[in-house]
Amino acid sequence: MFAIALGFASPAFGESPWTPPAPGSHPVGFKRLHGPRGEVDTWYPASSKGAGMRFVDLLADSARTVAFLSGAHVPESEIAQLLSAPLAASLGAVPDDVPGPLVLLGQGNGGSTEDLALLAEDLASHGYVVASTPSPTLRASLEREDQMGEFAEMQAGDLAAAVIAVAGALPADTTVVGVVGYSFGARGALLLAMRNPRVRALVSLDGGIGTATGVASLRAAPSFRSNASLPPVLHFYERLDSYMTPDFTFLRSLRTRSLTLREVRHVHHAQFTTFGFATARLPGLAAAMHAEAATTESLRAVLEETRSFLDRELQTKGPGMR
Repeated sequence: MFAIALGFASPAFGESPWTPPAPGSHPVGFKRLHGPRGEVDTWYPASSKGAGMRFVDLLADSARTVAFLSGAHVPESEIAQLLSAPLAASLGAVPDDVPGPLVLLGQGNGGSTEDLALLAEDLASHGYVVASTPSPTLRASLEREDQMGEFAEMQAGDLAAAVIAVAGALPADTTVVGVVGYSFGARGALLLAMRNPRVRALVSLDGGIGTATGVASLRAAPSFRSNASLPPVLHFYERLDSYMTPDFTFLRSLRTRSLTLREVRHVHHAQFTTFGFATARLPGLAAAMHAEAATTESLRAVLEETRSFLDRELQTKGPGMR
């Protein structure tokens, strides 16, 4: 799908560096859609496998990823291994006939498809259709705290438009929707839940909604409704990074059907992404991300609890999405 913008040769399929939980029973397909507000990347349960994919196939800008990893002093050999790493998803796979429940992914600041790819693959292997849109901060820079509500509003709109794109392209059950937001993406996920009653579950992966940052700006967003009846919320948080210091005042002020706060130990903020799942097998990446021996075990637990939460909450269908 994309050429590798590297100073060394394009690597062949390599050994997997990932350490996710065991997958579900479904082969996973991947398809890039063109929705009303831009690209929507989707993973879905398939009836059979298609053409194999590597991690580099997900990257809209491989040169940017390489520059980021190189700047973090990840060894060149490990960067090549990451880019050539095989994925569970495949291109051209025939979708399963049974419509899977839809889960939307809200990417973090500057985030794109690859950042939550292993989460998406895991959910799709267990029967979910998963859709992701690029962070709106890739279109314009988020420079001030008072802009957070504006950007979260854009992201909520992108995620709502993704539902339309998926409904027209894949067998998906959009009568109930789950949303998973990482970092900044939890803000857009929350606004979507406030304006779309089909959202029946919200997962925050160390999301900004669990901090004191940007609360006033988020409350000023057009979609923010202080009296909205929200679905159950599962919020994971960590205490290793000072810029993500937990503060649950805002979360506890919301009218959620239930709020679960789950501390994740041995995991830094950036490790909630796909790259965190590679730290156990790539020592240079582990050093760059300050990973611990127990990091990937903790991440697997996060992924499994996320799936269990969605399984439980998406069984009951709610009113139509506006």
